[in-house]
Formats: sequence, structure tokens, C-alpha cells
Amino acid sequence: MSGNRKLINWQLDQTQNYNPLFNFEQKTLICTNCIINQTDITVGITKEGIVNYCRFCHRYLRPPWTLCERESKELLSICLKRLRGLNKVKIIDAAFVYTEPSSKRIKVKLTIQKEVLNNTNMQQTFICEFVEHYQQCEDCKKEFTPHTWGAAVQVRQRVDHKKTFFYLEQLLLKYNANDKVLKIEQVDDGLDFFYKSRSHANRLVEYLSTILPIRVKQSKQLVSHDASSNLFNYKYVYAVDLPKVCKDDLVILPQKLCKELGGVGRVQLCYKLTTIVHLIDPLSMKCSDLSIEAFSLYENEIEVYNLKTHQHEFTVVDVERIHTRNLNESYISITIIRESNNYVPVTVKSHLGDILKTGQVAIGYDLTQLTIESLEDISNYPECILVKRQINKEARKQRIFKLKRLEAQNVMEEEGGERKRNQQKKQNDQDEQFEEFLDDVEKDKEMRKNINLYRDEDKIKKLSKEDLKKKQKKQVQIQKKGDDDEWQDDDEDDVKLEDLMKDLNLEDKPELAEPVDEAQDEINQFITKLEKVTIEK
Repeated sequence: MSGNRKLINWQLDQTQNYNPLFNFEQKTLICTNCIINQTDITVGITKEGIVNYCRFCHRYLRPPWTLCERESKELLSICLKRLRGLNKVKIIDAAFVYTEPSSKRIKVKLTIQKEVLNNTNMQQTFICEFVEHYQQCEDCKKEFTPHTWGAAVQVRQRVDHKKTFFYLEQLLLKYNANDKVLKIEQVDDGLDFFYKSRSHANRLVEYLSTILPIRVKQSKQLVSHDASSNLFNYKYVYAVDLPKVCKDDLVILPQKLCKELGGVGRVQLCYKLTTIVHLIDPLSMKCSDLSIEAFSLYENEIEVYNLKTHQHEFTVVDVERIHTRNLNESYISITIIRESNNYVPVTVKSHLGDILKTGQVAIGYDLTQLTIESLEDISNYPECILVKRQINKEARKQRIFKLKRLEAQNVMEEEGGERKRNQQKKQNDQDEQFEEFLDDVEKDKEMRKNINLYRDEDKIKKLSKEDLKKKQKKQVQIQKKGDDDEWQDDDEDDVKLEDLMKDLNLEDKPELAEPVDEAQDEINQFITKLEKVTIEK
């Protein structure tokens, strides 16, 4: 009997092992709904995290610090790396759920898949929430912490006005030559640029050498030294000096330098400043170029007088063009009157060409009214030198363009109550100089080629319809003066509305009325289906 029982039990075991119907019923004793209710494949996956964000440079810590926009694929990869347990499941889909930037929350909707029972895959969707924690990156820490820069460029020009620095500022903004700068400080004689590495400072120095006549001196200071590995840490400083001459300045050259330039007169006018100093003789209308090496050699003997301090007004009575064989020496003969001379007409030569017309007011130098000792030794020099046309201050209110400025910190060297008064006076003087610079930009086509002009929407809205039509159309009116001479109207040199760029502000956010509604509908649909999952075999 015992032997027959063992045989029967063995036959039952073999039947259970080899009967496929019995095997199928044993493995599917739990239904699909029970699997959905009792199984959660998101167990072990973190659903909350922290993302470090630098509010100054708008970068996220990956690491390293990475610049990425909200709801971008770069930010999505950073968020997914913050989640633990994703290596045990398969990611089917990942997308952002819209949140307000001011909420400091980032929500990601994940769809994952995992095998739960005997080759049965289960798919589930859930939301992960990340909190933005503000943290300064290493570059911003060096920017806001003193003595963390590696190289500095000190640009200096020892003059009473900042006309050259205004032009330099616009060149840096147009060609993005200040993208690697950590901080910019404004001092009385110029600007200081601070950089993280020496190569970035060299880049700025090389760029300045292509646009301005400069002299560069380099110095370095030892900060730390590692004797075991023989490593040295230096701070580098580049002292960049500009010559003490600017555009529209009156220059009196020494006699020896005049002979080296080809016998030009001692009284010269600086009409342009590039990598060399461009001068013009107001008597012979002969142009000459002065290099930075020659200027440095005779720097102590060269006298420079700026226009702002020594300017006079002249009224144009008559204009006549003089043709010469050399096109570069063509000039105009202008008859002017001045109040200091009892309105006695005086005829002078000028290089202003089509800029001045009868009845306009010009600005220049009246050498008979200037107290310059060196003029006593000069036998032949003009009575008056015309520099530019005067722009009515009322016309500034109709100016339709504006310029961007560098964000420079003002360094105050004085202390006490006297510091505030002097600082306010300097600021007012600097604002007036910038308005004069805008006047030069408005009437100089060559200067506008290297400057980005932006629309001033506030002033455009205040213009009348007639003034707005003049700004919109490029009308060139030609008035014939005799048989050979033709003069262009003033409106040709004015800035037109179609020449201006729209002011692009990256901080402005577009209107999100429609995307917000769509995102809200998507969230509502997702909430209703949040508990639903699917099972795939």
C-alpha cells in the first residue's frame, strides 16, 4: 500500500508539471484590476528634489554650471539626474508641467514601465517636483568678492571730457568685446575692466589696439606660491594709456614735429581718432597723420585745447566751394560773423563740406579771444576755426533713438558731504557730455556705422504726425546753388526711423495667455487620468 501511494503521488506531480492548462491557471490567479490596485512601480523613486540656480548669471548646477532656459532639454536632463531609482525602470516619456517662474517650482511628468509578474509589463505616470534653491556660482562669487580677479585692464585718458570713452563704450557693446568681463569700474580718468584669466584681458587689449592709438604697460604681482609643485599664482594688470587728444580738439605742434610731418602749420585740428591721430591744417586744408609713437615722443611739447572750454559761436553768412586738383584737399570758403567782433564779416576756410549752410550757427575756436602764449611765436594762423554745426537743444526732444550703456560701478575717492556735491556735479557734467555725444552721432554718418542705434518708443509716441512722417521717409532735397554746386538738405544726415533697431530686452517675458490655458487643460486632463494605468503583455 505504501508503494502504490508513492506511485500515485509521483504521477500527480508529473501531471502538474507537464499540464500547460494547470500551469496557466496557477500563474494567473490574480486579476488585472487587483494588480493595478496592489502594485505601485514608483516605489523607490524619489518624487522631490532640489535644483541649484544662480540668479545673477541664470545658470543651473549640473555640475558644472550650465546655462539653460526653463522647460529646455538641458534642464530636463539636470532634473532627471536628481531622481534616484530610475535605473530599475524604463522611462517611456518625460515632459514639463507649466509652473510660474515666480513659484520657484519645476514639475516634470514621467511615464515609466516595469515588469511586475511573469513577463507582464505595467506602465504608470506620476509627477516629480523640484525646488529652485538660489546659490551663487563660482564666477559670480569672484565678481562680488574683492581680490578674486586674475587680470585687470586699466584704460586711461587724462582729459577733461569723456568723448572718446563714450565712443569706445558703443564699440564694445556692438562687437560684444566685453562678454568675459567680471566687473567694470568707472574712475575719473577712465575705466577699469576686471577679468578672470589673463587671456581674456589680452583679448580686450588686442581689440583696443585695432581701434584706438594706445600705449600698453604690463605688470604682475605674486599672490601665492606652491614650492612643492613649483606653481606661481600672479595677478596681471595692463595699463592702457590713450593720448590726451580727442576729436574736435585744437592741437599746437612743436616746430620740429611740423618739419617731420612735411612742413605743416603748427596750428592743427583733430578731426578723427583711429589707430592714429588725424590732423588737418585750417589754413592749407592739408591732412596729416600722427602716430602714437611720434605723439609720445613730443607729448610734453604738444599743446591740446578742448572745444567745450574754448568754444565760440559763429553765424554763417555765405558759403562757397573751392575745387582743387587734390580731392583730399577740397574745402569750402565760409563768410561768418561773430558777436565778439561787432558782427564784422570774416572769411575762413573749412573742411565741413556740405554740413554748413547759410543762416546756420557753427561752433569753433576764436583764436583772437584765446589766451595762448604759443600763438605769439606763430606768425601765420587763422582767426577762426570752424568745427561743427550747432544743434538746437529743442531738437533733442525729438530725437527718436537711444544708446545702450555699460553697467559700470562708480568709484568714489572722496569722503564726507563734499563727496556727494562733487559727485553730483560730475554726474551732471557727464550727462551733458553724453548729450553732446548724441548730437555728434545724429549728424555723423561715419560714426553711426560702428554704433547700434535703438528706437526710443517713448519719444516716438510723443512726436506729431508731421514730424513722424519726416522721420519715416528718407527724402533728399537738392537745392542748386549756381551751375556746378549742389547742396543736400539737412534731412539727409538725420537718423531715420527705419535705420533704428528695436530694443531687445531679454528679461521681458512674452504674453502667455494662450499657453497657460492649454497647459491648464492638460493638467486637468492629467489629474483625471492620474490613477489609471495600463498593463501590457
